[in-house]
Amino acid sequence: MKLSEEIKQMLDENIVYLATSTRDGKPNVVPIGSAYAISDNEILIHDMMFVKTRANLEANPQVAISFTDTRRWESYQLKGTAKIFTEGEMFEKVLEIMKIKAERQKDHMESISDQRTKERMQRMMELHKNLKPKAAVLIIVEEIYSNMPEI
Repeated sequence: MKLSEEIKQMLDENIVYLATSTRDGKPNVVPIGSAYAISDNEILIHDMMFVKTRANLEANPQVAISFTDTRRWESYQLKGTAKIFTEGEMFEKVLEIMKIKAERQKDHMESISDQRTKERMQRMMELHKNLKPKAAVLIIVEEIYSNMPEI
């Protein structure tokens, strides 16, 4: 399956939800703040604090990603297979993407007027600044579905 340029952009701009499951099918879903399409069928995310998610990925690499872009009024589910990298090209690429996204977050924070939201975002940025990724997770997209009704 081929990711459109619009889907790639929506992945980059929105929080996505990564669904995994244990070998015997017990589900787990977590929000991912950084998902980036690196090709027409590959998405790269970083493992910062995965516990259940990482164990699930190791036991069962089948995953689903779901996200909604409220500005475009579009929503998708992507299904595929995950591969974990703790070093090498994919790991280095995820470090580069994290730097770019951190800069974008700083720029975005300037536009936030609500003080409480700004303070929460600052705390999250501080927390992430001191965390190092444990792995890069590459997802090979095999299926793409719209979550929106046909109009």
